[in-house]
Amino acid sequence: MSTLPKYREIYAELTRVIASGEFAAGEKLPTEQGLAERFGVARQTVLKALDALKHEGVITSERGRGTFVAITHGRRRTAETRQLVFICSNLEDSIGHRILLGVESAARRAGYSLVTCNTRNDSEREGEALRRARNTGVDGIVLIPYLRRPNTELINRIAEEIPLVCIDNIPPGVTAPLVTTDNRRSAYEAVSYLIESGHRRIGFILSKWEYVERSSSISDRYLGYRQALEDHGIEFRPEYVTDLGAALADSRPRDIGLELYGYPAMNRLMNCPEPPTAVVLLWDELAPGALAAIRDGRRRAPEDFSLLGFNDDELCTLVTPKLSSVRQPAEELGETAVQMLEKQIRGETPQRITRLPNRLILRDSITPRHETEIHNSAEERVLS
Repeated sequence: MSTLPKYREIYAELTRVIASGEFAAGEKLPTEQGLAERFGVARQTVLKALDALKHEGVITSERGRGTFVAITHGRRRTAETRQLVFICSNLEDSIGHRILLGVESAARRAGYSLVTCNTRNDSEREGEALRRARNTGVDGIVLIPYLRRPNTELINRIAEEIPLVCIDNIPPGVTAPLVTTDNRRSAYEAVSYLIESGHRRIGFILSKWEYVERSSSISDRYLGYRQALEDHGIEFRPEYVTDLGAALADSRPRDIGLELYGYPAMNRLMNCPEPPTAVVLLWDELAPGALAAIRDGRRRAPEDFSLLGFNDDELCTLVTPKLSSVRQPAEELGETAVQMLEKQIRGETPQRITRLPNRLILRDSITPRHETEIHNSAEERVLS
């Protein structure tokens, strides 16, 4: 059992944490109350520990702003230990895994080792991974960020010190380079294809309405959908756009079951007074639930409801009917991100946003709604 006064234990622990680089120079520490709760002591005990650190010049306080780290003990890597870090919000989904394959391949070709971190949609875990990457002196960071509680300030600060590239999405206010796909144009072309196939009542299932403003990829797909309707003279009908709701949107599909994930949203569309004849799915993972709702409603796909997904996950060929989907070049996204990092490492300034074209993969889940039959088996369109 420790014989040190409690404030000295807290002083020692904070010294260790700061020396390890978990908090860097200029970074804000948790509040005094937060530290008191963390260590299970009174706020006055925390203040004694903080006073000792201030006396040594390790931390500084600014009235009205909080307490900040004044020094760190980070280290840089040598040329013999060149390393990149890939931080992903969710490696369990298909596209995250495929992006990793691209990052890994490009890093190996360029002579870098690669460390991978799956943050599991956890903002604090992402922050820890970013700090660890910075303070171990890695050469660059590839980030698929978590958007629900973004680490905007931390990402920007680290991007000023180390080459950093975001993939797919970027939190509002983050200025790092982004490599993504042309989601808006892809959604526009995909919905236009449905319209050209005779569909005039087209629904759209989102994850959560608030993410339209928070996520650039979701926003772009929604705006592409709206623009396609407008350009083809089709009135937008708000009842044809629905979301999963908070409970499902904030859950992982694997935790609740794929056949439940898109079920309620599809059921709502089916119960519209005049249901849509085609539905765009924000992700392919919504398809099993949508198809289950159609079956339980004694309707048929694609005869009564055509479905179109995004990402072209493996499950597209496992469901019945096989799902038409917009294929994102996941591995190419990862490779391009590493190439952008290399430019920064060489001192060059990469393009702020790089957009890669998608491909519309047409299978069995779309049927025409007019007399002219369109053969769509194994057909592929470049959306660029």
